[in-house]
Amino acid sequence: MRAENPVFLLDYDGTLAPIAQRPEEAFPHPEAPRVLRALMERHPVYVVTGRRVRDLEPLLPLPGLPVVGGHSLEEGVLFGEVRPLFPVDLGPLRARLPSCPGVRVEDKGFALALHYRGAEDEEKARACLEAWLKAVEGLLEALGLEALPGKKVLELKPKGVDKGQAVLRLLGRHPDHTPVYIGDDTTDEAAFLALRGRGLTFKVGEGPTAAQGRLKDVEEVLAYLQTYLRPTSL
Repeated sequence: MRAENPVFLLDYDGTLAPIAQRPEEAFPHPEAPRVLRALMERHPVYVVTGRRVRDLEPLLPLPGLPVVGGHSLEEGVLFGEVRPLFPVDLGPLRARLPSCPGVRVEDKGFALALHYRGAEDEEKARACLEAWLKAVEGLLEALGLEALPGKKVLELKPKGVDKGQAVLRLLGRHPDHTPVYIGDDTTDEAAFLALRGRGLTFKVGEGPTAAQGRLKDVEEVLAYLQTYLRPTSL
């Protein structure tokens, strides 16, 4: 499946970069920067990620690449201006962070990500997080936050803000383009649903999905993206 006049909306972790134990170690596929740069010369390209925009800069040195960060909580360009879209006070929640062995807290400023990938006992860490989540349920409601589960991570973010909202906002800027969205995580399902009947959507890897198509891994993602660069060579 290919779009004739595409706007690319691409997840980062698990899509352009293999999943890593720690977020700062998730370097892109060796071909990704070159392919993205070539695509940017021909078509609109956005990265839509749960990461902060600034946290992507050490990994993906492509100045001017538009990025939606925090699933839709901020927007900007790499090495340029970044705008927060949904400010939130996480102070009360920071004061009640869980004490779960193997759980690492990533404070994004606009959201908190609780990672348990690499914990000695990941199932035990997940169960601990679920118990803590139940204990702070009232606080989350009062702060207008919700829990968004992902691949061995639990993200706490403003309610109702997701990648589906992000891609519809971006699509409004390119009404004559066909969206091509590629992502691997449960957080990408909101985008798949939002774009149903509007463009092309691809799930990376296994598991149930609302996406139309499926790509096996990051290697296959890069191979698919390169089909949009033919017959021009890289």
